[in-house]
Order: sequence, then C-alpha cells, then structure tokens
Amino acid sequence: MKTVILNQKSYFNYDEMVNFKKNFEKLKYDNINFVIFPPVLYLTMFKDSKYNVGTQNFYSYAKGSFTGEINLESLKNIGIKYTLINHFERRKIIGENYSIQKERLFKSLNSKCNTILCLGEPVKTSRPWSYIKKEITYMLRSIESDNIKYLSIAYEPNWAVGSGDVQNNSKIEKIVLKIKKFVKNKYDFDIPVYYGGSITSDNVSDIINITDGIVLGKASTSIDNIKEILGKIK
Repeated sequence: MKTVILNQKSYFNYDEMVNFKKNFEKLKYDNINFVIFPPVLYLTMFKDSKYNVGTQNFYSYAKGSFTGEINLESLKNIGIKYTLINHFERRKIIGENYSIQKERLFKSLNSKCNTILCLGEPVKTSRPWSYIKKEITYMLRSIESDNIKYLSIAYEPNWAVGSGDVQNNSKIEKIVLKIKKFVKNKYDFDIPVYYGGSITSDNVSDIINITDGIVLGKASTSIDNIKEILGKIK
C-alpha cells in the first residue's frame, strides 16, 4: 500500500479547514494510506478522524513553563500519531538549525511516534547523495535500534519544494535506494522512503512506482487536486 502525506503548512483559515475536512473525509481510496498534517491550530478537529494525523511542529521538552510552545505529550493525548521533522522551511524561514531538528527527532522516536524525517539537498546538483549522506549520518547518529521501526524518510530536494521543478525520476530512484541501503546497513531494518517536491498529476504515476509514497504540499489543500493526483496512482 502506498502512502500519501498531506503537508498543509499554514494555508487554511478556520472556515476553509472545516470545509476541507468535510470533503476530505468523503474520499474513499482503499489502496492509499493517508497521513494528514493540518495546520497545528486545527489538530483537535481531527481527533476522531479515520485517517492518520500528524503534527508539523512541536516542542522537544515535556510540558512545563515554556510559553507559547506545544509539547508532544499533549499532542499524543488528542490522538496525534505522526510527526514531521527537519522540513527545510523550518530551517530556511524559521531559522532553526539541525541541532534543534535532531532534538525533535530523538523526542519523537523515544515517544514512539511515527516519525517522518525530511532530507534533501538545498540546490540542484548532479550528486545529491553526497549532501544527503551527511544529513542522514548526522541525524541518525546515536539513534537506538529499537526506535528505528518508528522512522520513515521523505526525500524532498529543497529546490523542488513549491518551485514547479521536480527531480528527475532516475535520481529519485537512486536516492531512495541509497537511503534504504544506508538504514538497512546501519540498523538491519527496512524503512519506507517517500518523495516530495512539485508533485502533480502529470508526474505522480512515475514517482509513486519508485517510492513508498509521496508528500504533497500546497496541492494537499485542494480536494480537486488530491482527486486528480490520486486518480493517476494505480
């Protein structure tokens, strides 16, 4: 079964979210594992959803005197089962560094959350693996073997996210296989690897065949776009 991840970022206001949720829950695709990451403000709307729900962000420490932060324990209490870690927008726009992302990765895995770790080169290059290998080596250093079963990875070239410029299929396939091999060699465990970055109905059928699933950004905010893309997945 393929996974379709909907990263809705901060696109919706309240009325738009209500309308989307109503239509989204009417979708019936038995061959798709949906994971939706709504804006954090609306996570409680999905408490009893039939789909898997995740948080785009959380604070790395337990509940306490941390003004303005949302801890993972509270999110799990309302049914959140997935987290999204190391998305490049958190680093580029919010200014977070890899150290902060790694703290979140440890917290999520130790909390037994299904953790989607984003990796990707910042600029287009003929050798993306050389960059991604450094990322994954740093992020997975000291991760306990018992926790690796909660990990999956999203390969998202930073330059492709929201640009309309998608990575070519040959490189996607190579990177996906290299990531899988890296984790297999390190932990003797097979993890899912997804692709994200300017996915459309025109390219999704080829991409889904060489990955375990896809990550949709802005396209995930339109029911019509979702239906069109899913219609190309066999």
